[in-house]
Amino acid sequence: MEKIYRIITLAILIAISSINFVNAQVNCQQLLKKKISFQDLDSGKIERIFKDFTQLKACGLDSNALEIISDPPLFATLIIPFMDYGKKKNVTYQHIFDKIIEFQNSDEFPFLKRSHDATKALKNKNVDLKNWVADSKLLLQIPLDSNEVEDFYNYLKANPSKDYTYFDAWGIFKSLATKQQQTSKDLGMEEKKNDSPRNIEDALFRGKYNTMTLAEIFLEADSLNRNVVIYFTGWNHIDSRKLELSLFDDKKLNTKLLHEFLFVILYIDDKTRMDEIPNLKKDEYSTGNIIIGQRSQKIQQRYLSSKDIPAFILLDSKGKLIKALSKNINKETLRSFLTY
Repeated sequence: MEKIYRIITLAILIAISSINFVNAQVNCQQLLKKKISFQDLDSGKIERIFKDFTQLKACGLDSNALEIISDPPLFATLIIPFMDYGKKKNVTYQHIFDKIIEFQNSDEFPFLKRSHDATKALKNKNVDLKNWVADSKLLLQIPLDSNEVEDFYNYLKANPSKDYTYFDAWGIFKSLATKQQQTSKDLGMEEKKNDSPRNIEDALFRGKYNTMTLAEIFLEADSLNRNVVIYFTGWNHIDSRKLELSLFDDKKLNTKLLHEFLFVILYIDDKTRMDEIPNLKKDEYSTGNIIIGQRSQKIQQRYLSSKDIPAFILLDSKGKLIKALSKNINKETLRSFLTY
């Protein structure tokens, strides 16, 4: 359940998807008997499956549970357990429906709903310190650490702006805070002592380098005398979700990625508009009216001449490819890949 919690939290903090639920009459019995094939499972197929599931609100599925699992990574995680089962027996929509009902009735669901609702509200709420008392309660419901919330308040006072939502302002604040932390080697060593496996994994997936241009990344890599590791993945990609569940639960491996390299995650199917992350507009791969996923694909095409995921590449601080890892990825092969 801890792994599911991490994935849910990650999905909620990175992106909240909006859904238009289907209000038409639904033949629940017929839909629940529908079989699911896991052969050639790609992002398009997952989206079609999920579109069917939005209709199940008419069959007794809680709309809040549907909205929380609307992010493709979480929905993909829910159907992963049925992949091996599906090789032996038929998997129907009833199986997935029951799994979501189980999630809906779990002890964690009320907490996750509060977190989801708070994040959704903050994504649409402009910064206004006159309402800080009420707004700070939403931040604590995500949940965020009370000390971080206080630091965030001090940052907002020093940098007033009505043009940002709390969600956007938090992202900028965390990016600046991370940069300040990483310029201090002593502080970095102290952080290593206090890193838990979950905190390290969280730092990997929310790292500031994910929203920096490659030029900025290479400049910082040069100043820190580190190489760069880029992980190409996809929100909707089943193999990537399975890999991450098994790969990034290793504290030593994660610590190595976090403290010896500049670790970057690029999602090739990210549909976020480029104007939502203004800094990336400066990137040489962001020309034209494209989305984040298209930029990621351009970078992958340059270094790998392939769109296959998951994949890792290792670059020096000048942007030169040292080596790549795109087949037989596991903890052992990744450790070997990081040793050069």
